[in-house]
Amino acid sequence: MPRVSVNGVSLYYEVAGHGSPLVLAHGFACGLRMWDPQVKALARSWRVVTYDLRGHGISGAPADAAAYSQPISVADLRALLEHLEIRRAAVGGLSMGGNIALNFALAHPEMVTALVVADTGAGSDETADWVATAHAFADALERDGLETFADAALSNPLFARYAAQGPAAERFIRACLMTHRARGLAHTAREVLAKRPTIYSLAPRLRDLSVPTLLIVGEQDEPCVKVHRFIADTIPGARHVVIPGVGHLTNLEAPDAFNRAVSTFLREAARRATRATTRRPRSGAARPGRRRQSGSRRSTTS
Repeated sequence: MPRVSVNGVSLYYEVAGHGSPLVLAHGFACGLRMWDPQVKALARSWRVVTYDLRGHGISGAPADAAAYSQPISVADLRALLEHLEIRRAAVGGLSMGGNIALNFALAHPEMVTALVVADTGAGSDETADWVATAHAFADALERDGLETFADAALSNPLFARYAAQGPAAERFIRACLMTHRARGLAHTAREVLAKRPTIYSLAPRLRDLSVPTLLIVGEQDEPCVKVHRFIADTIPGARHVVIPGVGHLTNLEAPDAFNRAVSTFLREAARRATRATTRRPRSGAARPGRRRQSGSRRSTTS
């Protein structure tokens, strides 16, 4: 089983496919299995890395609440990339994972070739209610355990819309919710979800972000639609995709539309990067306004 020890915790990860790397961070209480529809489709063209965040799945779940925070999650992602000897990658995430991916790109833009942020920003509006919900999740986990938490989560709009697609969907998301340790989710809810900065507070840094960015949000994802519009208006050149008729778990509710948007975006980002590279003057090539040295050849690029 592939694991790596980073920042005092063991992270479980999976790698599928070949090509340029794409790393995906999952949402709260979901685990890496939530990316199964994306791995199946995208691993045909990319080297897809998924992992269980600390406190989730079969990654470590420290007992100390101080071992959890959004900056620690960002540091975990960087350490995972370093372990895999990935210098630069497309980085994406959904919900809590989207927040981690976005903050990773802000902290380490030189390591990110493209950024995919899906259904991110819950709690940026009506923050007090969001913090109360996060603490209620944590209390339920510690008091009643995972099964009761899963029941409550499935009645929450963030999960309920996907579960309503039918028995297969409900079984899948319930299985995702039940693969964790209660203390890991409780600490994540209190220390990550409840304490992370709002997306709006990141505005000055978002304006300076030059990483190609794709935003995906479900039309019915009420906590995130307004926030995504703000991100789209703030990050220069960001592409904004709204998937009609779906809610918070866009990658599961509309996997074909989600995968198509990601594939198209990553291919276009790669083409733009290639064109930018070919336009750079070669070492020793003449530059405009300077006399060419004897024997040098003029660089002809389009």
